[in-house]
Amino acid sequence: MKKVLWLIVCLMTMVMSANAHNTHYPTYTIDGITYEMDGSWDGCGTYFWRVQKVHKSNNKTIVIPSKVPIEKEQRTKWSGEELQIVGIGSEAFSECIYLDSLVISDGITIGNNPNTFKGCRPLEYLYYSKGGYQGLANWGDGRGLYHEMEYNGLSCKTFETSLGCAEKPFWTTIGETLEKIIIRETNRVCTCMDSCCPYLKTIVCYAANPPYTSAASSPNTYTCGNAYITFESWQWSTITLYVPRESLEKYYFDKVWGEIDNIYAIDEMNSATTSINSITNETMENDAWYTINGTKIDNPTKGIYIKNGKKYIIK
Repeated sequence: MKKVLWLIVCLMTMVMSANAHNTHYPTYTIDGITYEMDGSWDGCGTYFWRVQKVHKSNNKTIVIPSKVPIEKEQRTKWSGEELQIVGIGSEAFSECIYLDSLVISDGITIGNNPNTFKGCRPLEYLYYSKGGYQGLANWGDGRGLYHEMEYNGLSCKTFETSLGCAEKPFWTTIGETLEKIIIRETNRVCTCMDSCCPYLKTIVCYAANPPYTSAASSPNTYTCGNAYITFESWQWSTITLYVPRESLEKYYFDKVWGEIDNIYAIDEMNSATTSINSITNETMENDAWYTINGTKIDNPTKGIYIKNGKKYIIK
């Protein structure tokens, strides 16, 4: 009898183990995107979901939302009134062969899936901010070892962010194609370029204050926690930086940003004139000093000034 009971217990254990290894999480397909529960939750009843597949093969622009409303009759204990999206699964964009612009809402992590962008062509534009839920920041291999994210196949010409991304593989991957960075105004912004971006020509920073707070050991590097921005010395003259007009002096006199030769106001970005040329006209007197806003002064002190159509920095 004991042997029979032992065999029954063993069989039940094997069945339970097999079921555990073949767990299928619930899914929803809404507006051409399939979402799958990723098996994690916040401890307060909210379960997290990831993008399993984007079924929009003809779309040139795709937006991945951070929250997806669920119709009342379709709600379950797993979904509630909406899905909280925190990650993107493997080969999620493999059908998106015409994708040009991708917006990944704040709080969503691309994840450690090297085939996420398999089949995609280089993006013209990417908005991505690695922040919010950090459960997918690294992945474990079952032995207590954690590895950095992978962004294989991801490339873009214009990258925009608000929370930033401090992942070294991210910048290494997009660095070879990146031409423009847009940093939105936020106290939490952190951006890094771990390796040189040879084609980078434009940086637009909406932050009122230069985003980094302390100079690193390298004179061409600024740190912000574990994020950092790096330029090669030859890039100082090839990059154009656009910042809020009221913050021009802060960037000019910053230890790192100030090394960039070409710094202009954002409101001049789409104009044929620069912040200097815009106030250089026939009414300006020769040999007179003017502020960058066009105000004539007699005795310039520390700051940025225009004289005879040229920029002067007095430190």
